[in-house]
Amino acid sequence: MTHLSIEERIREEALFGRLPLLKGEREYSTRGIISTGFTYAVAAWCFLIGGYSANVVGAVQGLITLICGCTIGVIVSAAASALACNRYGLEQIDYTKSCFGQRGARFILIFYIINQIGWTGMILVMFGTGVTNVAHGLGMGGGENLIRICVLAGLLVGYWVINRGVHVLNVFNSVVFPGLLVVTCFLYYAIFKSASWSQICQLVPLNPLEDPRLNYIVSFEYGLGAGFSWWPGIGFLTRNTDTQRNSLYPQVLTMGFGMGVVCCTGLLAGLQFRSSDPTIWMIKVGGPLFGVLSLLLVAVANVSASAMMMYTAALALRHLYGLRALPWAKLTMLGFLPVLAYVAFPTALYEKGNSFLTYNATMFGPISAVLLVDYFWLRRQRLNVSQIFEDSPEGHYWFWKGFNVPALVSVASGILLYIYLLDPMTTTPHGPVKILTASGPAVVVPMLLYALLAQFCLIGKGQGGYQADTQPVALRQPNL
Repeated sequence: MTHLSIEERIREEALFGRLPLLKGEREYSTRGIISTGFTYAVAAWCFLIGGYSANVVGAVQGLITLICGCTIGVIVSAAASALACNRYGLEQIDYTKSCFGQRGARFILIFYIINQIGWTGMILVMFGTGVTNVAHGLGMGGGENLIRICVLAGLLVGYWVINRGVHVLNVFNSVVFPGLLVVTCFLYYAIFKSASWSQICQLVPLNPLEDPRLNYIVSFEYGLGAGFSWWPGIGFLTRNTDTQRNSLYPQVLTMGFGMGVVCCTGLLAGLQFRSSDPTIWMIKVGGPLFGVLSLLLVAVANVSASAMMMYTAALALRHLYGLRALPWAKLTMLGFLPVLAYVAFPTALYEKGNSFLTYNATMFGPISAVLLVDYFWLRRQRLNVSQIFEDSPEGHYWFWKGFNVPALVSVASGILLYIYLLDPMTTTPHGPVKILTASGPAVVVPMLLYALLAQFCLIGKGQGGYQADTQPVALRQPNL
């Protein structure tokens, strides 16, 4: 066996497995991460999220809540994972083992995979719905069966893309990125061409709740939910970036602020054309020709985004013992199987999109909070990479039988607090949610609780490797 073949095998394991990426193996420079981040952010969910806000708030409130919510959510999510994943080249779930334990990280894995599968299905159904609306406009048939065909086609293309690696996604996104910028600019032009800002500001929400303050909070939570939705994807992207600076600022610029700005096209168009469904108003804004071209470009971006999400989901499946040895092609196919639910029930699942959006804030807000405290405050940004892959009870990140109970309890407290303050399914408010929001307490309380519990239950008892050396240690029971 030649030296080159060994290098190729190691690189393949790093890209399609869980070995930490070295600097020379990373795909994204400043230009690459900005174009990829923007393409990733400006997929169909932007227009969906803007439409959800149009249901409950007007133009001014929507602009504030969406841009601020998206930006704040991404800042918290990126700070919680981007810098660590980039510094050590770690896959996201591997990184969480330092905080939640070797087995406790599997609970985070569940939320992680649900997020990736859910968003993949949502944007592909939106693509199928857009094709169906175009077909109806041209006097052709369609219906739910056409949506199913489009979702299935998107899955097949996404499967093809991710089996060719991150480089294909990088090239793919560099082509889509300029087109999305043009579409976004034209949408704003078309919106303000047909109505002045003062006229748009007078438009009432489509389906508001009775309490105006609650409408404002719900829209803000949509923005925060969108920002927190990036927690699973940010680790994947930043693991592949070349510097610490590129692992943070481009994400805030593209997935935070940029996404919020583009979400506002859905908000303003939804208010003006009285529909929260972007597959309907996109044709009304630009006419049949531009509407079709826009939907086609967004569809391409959706395939890229869905491929990226399923790539990260497949990497996450490597953490399950029985799946570690599976070839990449079979593993990715296994990851796509749950998304077939969107082929079987596209309309029913698509209509639950706003609940799924708030679910992301419910789960990833508390997770990000605990990771922030653990990495920056308790560990001072120092990890022992070798111990991430150690399954022996003597490993630094074993905690109690593989679980960091204080960290998991802190996350659970944040989730329960969020659900109490604002039910994600019914938007029923309780307590001081109209003053504090739901995400605010769901982030702050877990942070404070974990900082306190860790001092007494972990550091004081020598658990978790907080005071251990970061030099590599020979592995007793590798989990690769």
